[in-house]
Amino acid sequence: MPNTISFRATYLPLRVEFHPWAPSEPSEEDNEFLDLYWNGELVERKTFNQPVKPEELFILVPVRYLIEGTHTLHYEVTIFNGTEVPSRPLNVYIDKTPPMLDPDDDRLGFPDYVIGEGVTEEYLDANGDKVVGTVPSFLGAEPGDVIKWFWSDDPVGIHLVDMHTLTLDDIELSGGISKPIELTFPGDFIRQSQGGQRFARYEVQDRAGTAVQRSLARTLNSDPSPPPRVLPPPFIREATGSEYFSTLLPADAVDGVTFVIPDGADIRPNETVTVYWGEPGTLGGYSTSTPIAPGGREYLIPGQHIPPHMENRAELHYQIDKPDMPPSPSHFVTVRKIEGLPIVQCTDIVNGALELNRMGDSAAFTLADWAFRAPSQFVNAWIEGVERDNIGSLITLPIATELPVPSGSGEMVLGEVARTELSRLALNYQFRVSVQVSFDDKQTWLKFPDVAAVLQA
Repeated sequence: MPNTISFRATYLPLRVEFHPWAPSEPSEEDNEFLDLYWNGELVERKTFNQPVKPEELFILVPVRYLIEGTHTLHYEVTIFNGTEVPSRPLNVYIDKTPPMLDPDDDRLGFPDYVIGEGVTEEYLDANGDKVVGTVPSFLGAEPGDVIKWFWSDDPVGIHLVDMHTLTLDDIELSGGISKPIELTFPGDFIRQSQGGQRFARYEVQDRAGTAVQRSLARTLNSDPSPPPRVLPPPFIREATGSEYFSTLLPADAVDGVTFVIPDGADIRPNETVTVYWGEPGTLGGYSTSTPIAPGGREYLIPGQHIPPHMENRAELHYQIDKPDMPPSPSHFVTVRKIEGLPIVQCTDIVNGALELNRMGDSAAFTLADWAFRAPSQFVNAWIEGVERDNIGSLITLPIATELPVPSGSGEMVLGEVARTELSRLALNYQFRVSVQVSFDDKQTWLKFPDVAAVLQA
């Protein structure tokens, strides 16, 4: 569900913040009021008799309101001249009920051979060097729920194999029940765990963060042959995390990142190694066989290959260029989104207002430079506000649609909106100018900070 409130957040008063409004001229004689409503019930009224400070624009919703279900919030502002302006409603969802695993048998399902004979070298060779377990259907499944699975030497072990975030494709059409979900245990991971009795299990946690639901462990025998070489997973020097998973801040990668093959990797003299960042042949994918220093184990991944992986994971591994030599285990780097993004600018917006009679034939909108800017990126920009002839209706005025980013740096012109188009917006109502940029060939869009203003005659 969209706008899901964290389960932990429901145990404390919920802080709701507001944007400043304009015009605003509160005084001792002419107060201004901010009213917050929860499902139509007034939660709190704030009174202002002097200029409103941004740090005052919040209201705490008492815990008694934070019950499970969908709730509708809206607020109303009464300005100094007595004009009342309501906001658009916002629906939020509170989920306090964790998913329910199969009460009869919640253990992972495996092929009969694996349950009876165990994981053997022959089985891995015949099945793509992996073992696939199946999660039984469970109740309360929703997009955004996370499954983690483990392969350990005790029933409650925490040796994480991987994680999967549920999408609509993982849920039955009737809703609320997951489809059987297949989880992959790579052969390399199983070999590194060595042989003997092993325990496979999984955990489910919903996107709201309710209590983790843990399955019983499936006991399996493991007898894979050891690999001919020790090839530990690589890592990115600028990232932080564990052996298989780490997190990278874009601010630490503007000049590129360093792909490192651990010293423990069994690479022999005169062998050529190719390193891979992302999927070869895709936007953001990169490979090279040239180390930073001849004979070294560090490789430069140029900065332009970082942004396409923002808010996602980049898989990295290396390959010894010899026949029948398996690739190294993968390391997954989660790339965070860029911070400190620029705000869209318009010279006709002054003190939070745009006056039609003071502007020219059109208003121009620009965007300052940003980190990782490149000609492979695209920009959308638009205005959203209340329609003049129907204040119950929202309209959108396009500024730029999938506009290619020009080469070079400096201020970028997004486009212009004619005064006749702006006149379609309602006077004395707030409108919002929004910008989003795609770093991955329009597959996803990163929201930049927007700006709000009031249209005046």
